[in-house]
Amino acid sequence: MNYYSINYYDNRKILFAPIAGIAESVCVQPFDTIKVLKQSNQYTSLSEFRNNPKNLYKGFVPFTSQMFVKYFLRFTAFELLKPKNSSNMTGNFIAGIASGFTESLFITPFELIKTNLQTTKNNKPISVIKKIYSENNIKGLYRGFLSTSLRQCTNQAFNFSIYYKIQEKIKKENEKPNILKIIFSTLFSSSIGPILTSPVDTIKTRFMNPKYKYTNMLEAFKDIIKNDGFISLYKGLEFRLLRVCGGQAICFTVMENLLYYTD
Repeated sequence: MNYYSINYYDNRKILFAPIAGIAESVCVQPFDTIKVLKQSNQYTSLSEFRNNPKNLYKGFVPFTSQMFVKYFLRFTAFELLKPKNSSNMTGNFIAGIASGFTESLFITPFELIKTNLQTTKNNKPISVIKKIYSENNIKGLYRGFLSTSLRQCTNQAFNFSIYYKIQEKIKKENEKPNILKIIFSTLFSSSIGPILTSPVDTIKTRFMNPKYKYTNMLEAFKDIIKNDGFISLYKGLEFRLLRVCGGQAICFTVMENLLYYTD
């Protein structure tokens, strides 16, 4: 595999990715909130948000913060490690795994804080951090790291390798970004990971939710199977697909346009 250093074009990708991440977070967080509540057996219907729609954005600060830095780390790692030949799917797949792991090192505490805010009446991120730290110190903020990294590595491996392969086939060189083509590409590239890792994501949510007092993820898995059944591992999948696929469509649309118009 031939690697190369980051050039000017790649530098712009790394710069624009966090901007795209913020745009994504503003648009898709309601889907994430509903997904988390469904996975936690705390969701009834959309009507519960009718009087308080702002509750759909509980955890917005940690969610947006991690999206900003996550996209910077994701694209930095990917651009550094991707193969020189952009059509090399295996190389892109491996670089995607590395980018997913890199971002997991940063986002796990934010995922934990966000989940706490979404599933409790607590609205203050700082108080959540203090509580977690007082109980388990720094390691408490990395509760669920294994499931988070497994999810992110799988998602980005498929996302990057398939997205750029499809774009190579349907996009002409120097062509103006076409929203429909980007949506078509992201629909496939970003849906495979969430479908494959839905059980992992459900276990992660339960393990991070303070309502459940699991000592490890295996215990969470056994409890879900015993009390809710195997199919419950796929709870909230429809909202996760809306969140991830919709988010990636927004992300790549914003980034591809910024790249095109700043060239």
